[in-house]
Amino acid sequence: MGIIAKLLIDTTIQLFNPFLTLIAAGIGISAVSMGGLVALRSLMGLSAPAIGSIADKIGYRKVMQISLFLSGLGMLLAGLSQNITLFSIAIILTGIGHAGYTPNMHAYLSSKLPYEKRARGIGIVEYSWALAGIAGLFAAGYLIEEFSWRSPFILFGILLLGVSLLYFTLPVSHLDKHEELPKKVQTKTNFSIKLRIQRFFDLGSNAKSAWGTIIVQGLNFFAIMQVMIIHGGWLEGEYGLSPSKLGSIALIFGISDLIASVFVSVAVDKIGKKKSVAIGVAGMTIAYAVMPFLNIGLYAAIAGLIFPRIFFEFATVSNLALLSEQVPEQRGKVMSLSTTFGLIGITIASALGPITYYSMGVKGLALVSFIAGIISFILIMVIVKEN
Repeated sequence: MGIIAKLLIDTTIQLFNPFLTLIAAGIGISAVSMGGLVALRSLMGLSAPAIGSIADKIGYRKVMQISLFLSGLGMLLAGLSQNITLFSIAIILTGIGHAGYTPNMHAYLSSKLPYEKRARGIGIVEYSWALAGIAGLFAAGYLIEEFSWRSPFILFGILLLGVSLLYFTLPVSHLDKHEELPKKVQTKTNFSIKLRIQRFFDLGSNAKSAWGTIIVQGLNFFAIMQVMIIHGGWLEGEYGLSPSKLGSIALIFGISDLIASVFVSVAVDKIGKKKSVAIGVAGMTIAYAVMPFLNIGLYAAIAGLIFPRIFFEFATVSNLALLSEQVPEQRGKVMSLSTTFGLIGITIASALGPITYYSMGVKGLALVSFIAGIISFILIMVIVKEN
């Protein structure tokens, strides 16, 4: 059930990447403005740490269920909206839903798996990201071409609402007593907002490594999304692709993501989490450097997009397993902070990517992502440690 729900969530997250210009035209705004709306959706990730902290207290399942409902409601409203105001509100709801669901699903799963098997478990669930391209975006392309841009929003909205009800069948998540503060300390912090804020961001003795791992996640998402948010406009504008063709390319990307996720689930626990993240980030960064040289034809350009995606997926899923044990007693918060930084990266990339492409072309996209990759690799090698 986790894979099904994550598949739907991931499809809604990726929906704008190949179809940004088409959805923008349908709603009556420019691609740059639509990039701004996607950035607004991602900005809702700032709510993730607060949601994660609540989940550590009331249980991951409850928070996941509410988040799925909000995502479904937002998608349905977006598909039915008749003006930009309602569409924007709907997009905000999906952003809050994503911020609440994904990190707490990872925390829920991590609480039930031993560390030596955690990359395998998270890797299997993260097949959903790949399947979103193989099934979700492929289907969305045909729905848009046969009906309208609204059809995938309505369909996935209904499905998400249905899955949120099915989550009643999941076992209640276990809440460890040691994760709760003693009542005396809780009472004291109520009198000082400053102390409460300090406590919220205090990740204990392993804080330096934990924060480094969290920031790496944000940089990696920024680097890949800066390219992927406008890749549909790039391929449509330079190679004349239709919505169904863009959906077919999303299927190819999904297969490449699946290969990376399968490799994570099979190999990362043996290789080591930190080493796997470093390999993924290094490969991704090299791929950005090569990307402009492959923009010489459709198939070469697609290859130039596949390579960084494969390494990004490998780095990201490995990093999730690495994150899950950085501060075990605050796992929900740490995973949520990671999602927040990832969404901040996506927010900046969603706004910057279209501007960069229309002003500097593919070379500009590649350069910005390459710099982010270099910084990410340095952090992994110098600051992050594996417990």
